[in-house]
Amino acid sequence: MAKNETYNKLIHTTRWLRLRKQVLNEHPICQMCEAERRVSAATEVHHIVPCETATTMREMQALMFDPHNVMALCHKHHQEVHTQMGKGGKEERRKRADKRLQNFVKKFLSDEAGP
Repeated sequence: MAKNETYNKLIHTTRWLRLRKQVLNEHPICQMCEAERRVSAATEVHHIVPCETATTMREMQALMFDPHNVMALCHKHHQEVHTQMGKGGKEERRKRADKRLQNFVKKFLSDEAGP
């Protein structure tokens, strides 16, 4: 499960649950298995561009609810994709936190922010 609190809230919204159901209904077979000419039931919906890469709530919502940013996967492929991405690792979380901090400093604490 994702460790980002905002993501965890969004993943439980009615809007996400509807999109998830729609994706699984449209793609009942894992899209990666299909590409490998195999058949496995799609049980999970994966965000191609991770929502946690967003630095603002608006960006995260855009990634979360974009039907072109999701794909239907079986559990095995979903785990493999996340492992390949290095997602969930301390280093990736640190990089995202650093980026959010830099954006905050630029927006609120830099000389360019103005009064």
